Amino acid sequence: MKQLLKVESLRFLRNPLNHWVLAVFLVLLASSAIWAGLSASEFRQRSVQHQQHGQNSLEKLQNSSSTPEPWADLPALGGLALSVRQFDLLNPEIRILTRSRYNDGRNSDALFNPLLRELGLPDFATVLVLLLPLTLIGLSYGLVQEDRERGSWRLVCAQMAKPWRLVFAGLAIRWLAVILLAGFASVLAFGLDSGSDVSSLINWLAILTSFSLAWLALIALMILLPISSAAAGLAMLGIWLITTFAIPAGLSWAANLQQPMPSRLTAIVAGRSIDAEVNKQRDTLLLDWYQQHPNIKVPSDWSTVPRQVMGLPANQIQDQKVRPLQRQFYAVRQTQFEFMQRYGFLSPALSVVLSADQLAGIDAPRYAGFIDLVNQFEDQWREYFVPHLMAGDKLSPADYQAMPSFNPQSLTATANGLSLIKLLTVALLGFGLVVCLRKQLAKP
Repeated sequence: MKQLLKVESLRFLRNPLNHWVLAVFLVLLASSAIWAGLSASEFRQRSVQHQQHGQNSLEKLQNSSSTPEPWADLPALGGLALSVRQFDLLNPEIRILTRSRYNDGRNSDALFNPLLRELGLPDFATVLVLLLPLTLIGLSYGLVQEDRERGSWRLVCAQMAKPWRLVFAGLAIRWLAVILLAGFASVLAFGLDSGSDVSSLINWLAILTSFSLAWLALIALMILLPISSAAAGLAMLGIWLITTFAIPAGLSWAANLQQPMPSRLTAIVAGRSIDAEVNKQRDTLLLDWYQQHPNIKVPSDWSTVPRQVMGLPANQIQDQKVRPLQRQFYAVRQTQFEFMQRYGFLSPALSVVLSADQLAGIDAPRYAGFIDLVNQFEDQWREYFVPHLMAGDKLSPADYQAMPSFNPQSLTATANGLSLIKLLTVALLGFGLVVCLRKQLAKP
């Protein structure tokens, strides 16, 4: 077998077309890795600057006795380079206000051009799951079928008792070349990310290896079929299109059918109705709040009370009613994510992309937990500051030091071992079938 590997290596390296295929694959993948790593590092740097700015603002507020407006940030994990754009598409930085943050999304969300966002660069994980199968297909195209069409495969079968070993050696060389380049690009992306860690890289390389082995098994099955090289190439491209685009779209449709996404228009209308209802009851809610807090004196002259302070009780009631409307979207998104992950073995590319989101820390279950944690922090923060504001107290430096802070440490990483097991299972089943049918390669 060592001799066969050496012969196939020479045959592979002496084909200039293989060099071009690998060169294009490396350039595209390395370019995406460099962009992803630098973007991830830039994102982490902005987060650090944001925290420093918040600390500096707090020190200034202590001198002016104003009310701080903290930010709740979703911390990225070690695999951020795999899925940077998801952090841009979602809202990982939420501003906590004394007024309702549902009235004006511009307090938290950045403005952007939808067309430019749609045409932006895809994530590194997306580029990899698109290019790696195509590269394996291109390198393995006509590996046996072309020899059969030329009639030279008869000589191979006549000279070797087990010609399938030659095919396995050729596939192993091609797989090794592709996985080494993909691994190099992955290490490059993680290396440029200042916040990456070794465990995330190891998990990603394991997922990447399983994904490539699943495609190698599929290509080996196509080589076994007694069809022409053109037919085998079209079949592999068709399977790539189906598993990469059609099946994920179908699973998305099935997930939405099982748990439909609520109507955003209905939620907007309901939110505006709540806003109108609460506005009518602002004075009543204000008096009710003072009755529930008898230790705080009711102002004798309402004209001296800032309008923002007078609206605090109404803002709290409004958020209590609006939050369930907003939370349902994150809950449904989490359910759909788990559904697609459950049946992700039907599309290896989908499994890899979902695993990349988990390694980056922006998957739907973790983001839903982040929103819940933000709501809890907002309640604690208001419970601490609203009584001081309603009483007209002047905050001391000690009050600022004792104020609650956002602690995202409870947001643990979502386990992605199930996706890895499913990818390995698909690869092993495919190779098992190839081993059982390997004698088909002895037919000229």
